[in-house]
Amino acid sequence: MKFVDGEKGDPMGSEKKQDEKRNSQATTIGRRKLIKLGVGAGVAAAGMLTAQGVVAQNAQQGRALGPLGPASTDSDQKWPDIVESEEMVTSGQTGYQMFSGPGWVNNSGRAFGNGPMDECSRRIVDWVSSYQLDATDSFLEAYNYLMVDTIGSIYGGFESEPARINARLSQTMRGDLKCTVLGYGITTTPEMAAFTNAAMIRHTDFGASAHMNEMFGGVLAMGEALHASGPKVMEAMTIAYEVITAIGDTGKGNYDPGGFDAPYHSVGVAMACGKMMGLNQDQLANAVALAMVPHMPMYVTHTGVQSMWKGTHSAEQVRNGVWAALLASEGMTGACQPFEGRWGLIAHIGPFTRDLRFLASGDSRTAIETVHGQGRGYKRYPLVGGAEIFCEHIAPELVAWTGPDEIESIKMEFAFALWQEDADPPKWDPRNKETADHSLPFIVSRMIIDKQIYLDSFTREKYMDPKVRELMNKVTIYPHKDPAFGNGTRITVRKKSGEERVFTGKPATPMSHDELVAKYNRICDLKQVTKDQADRAREQWMNLKDCKDIAEAIQVIAKFGQPKPLSDRTPALIS
Repeated sequence: MKFVDGEKGDPMGSEKKQDEKRNSQATTIGRRKLIKLGVGAGVAAAGMLTAQGVVAQNAQQGRALGPLGPASTDSDQKWPDIVESEEMVTSGQTGYQMFSGPGWVNNSGRAFGNGPMDECSRRIVDWVSSYQLDATDSFLEAYNYLMVDTIGSIYGGFESEPARINARLSQTMRGDLKCTVLGYGITTTPEMAAFTNAAMIRHTDFGASAHMNEMFGGVLAMGEALHASGPKVMEAMTIAYEVITAIGDTGKGNYDPGGFDAPYHSVGVAMACGKMMGLNQDQLANAVALAMVPHMPMYVTHTGVQSMWKGTHSAEQVRNGVWAALLASEGMTGACQPFEGRWGLIAHIGPFTRDLRFLASGDSRTAIETVHGQGRGYKRYPLVGGAEIFCEHIAPELVAWTGPDEIESIKMEFAFALWQEDADPPKWDPRNKETADHSLPFIVSRMIIDKQIYLDSFTREKYMDPKVRELMNKVTIYPHKDPAFGNGTRITVRKKSGEERVFTGKPATPMSHDELVAKYNRICDLKQVTKDQADRAREQWMNLKDCKDIAEAIQVIAKFGQPKPLSDRTPALIS
């Protein structure tokens, strides 16, 4: 089915509408003129800003097909040859003396004299500007249950200390574009709403395991500011998923590429928001650069003792994506070649241009379907993903065999990368929730003692419990270089009696639709969301295809639960 825009009634993605978006001199948001789409005579003609040949071919073939041909070089800019200086010979200096001179011509035609796009940027913006969502039944099913899990994650992160900090800051930030901090009902700016709501989604580590649904924080904020229809928001979120999946599929994954921590959320959100705002290709390319170049977060956030930023880092990238789209809409330019330029991203993490490819409209399954279709990619437990296997498949058999008082030692074998993150020495002494839910020795010990792990398993009382500390001191963890070993987690438990047993894991089981709804309802009960509101919210957010204005859906969850006054601050806990 092709969606129809709830505001104008034209078929989404029609050529007429796309032309209007590219050529319009202004986009109106409520009573405020936000975006000037014609940024001056320097804006190139549409054909000048698209990749020639290879991008169009790629858009038709889809991501699943074979390798792309050579990238187009039609508009590449070249320096004159570097010449060895004769002075080097006469002066007797060793090595080369080089000089540069005239010859390079900037004929890109981009706004404000910006240089030519690199190939990666061209592929991204060409695809984003032309994409239109064809929402099949399979897509709607996957998207609807993703929304249920995401709203549940917002409930789960509500009233956490990071959420309260962000809510207090949101009260100090106001603007003409009005967006809602969910739960608290605070009206703030798009970028602050994006940051705060995305941080709630991520805080408990209980959302979708790929951690891409945090981008909803930015997409919903911009959608509310624009009064976009539900279908427009769905299309934008699909774009966000596709962009970071396309980059991740090159082998330069979304987490820990070259020591960076989820750096592409900003690009996905910038493209999603830019699409809703009607940015042209020149502006979209600037948004890519403005989102990525200044904002490459370090993976140190996930090592050692964890801070509040561990559960907030991707929210910052979501905020950066919103901010980049807003900047680009007003004419701000960014690095013209953020991927392939000298000291661009590829210089840091290695080449991937030839592997960057996207789906064509209506062709193959979207990334949302691939990642979340049929209950895939959801968490049963609110903790680091690598521990899911232990909790689901090993713990039930282990606790049936022995109790914590009978155990002499626990030897755990784990995938190397996960061992580095979740079993380094500081994980044996967690002093906050953020460290505890990424501590394998704590998770294993707490699960053996309580026979369950849930949102209330990571309180100070739980991680400082002398019984759990005693059992944690019996745990040793060894890494395996094979990354697939995470799916085969092995634990050897030895009793004080001398009896020993080996337990092995297997991949996590997809969650059924009934299990996802039950998960949502349990969070609502814990967070004191009334049944009436929980049911209304679930019905509303599972039916965005009929929503005329996303702001109406947001009002259903603008306030919930029983928050303490934001003036009440939690005193620092000194351990």
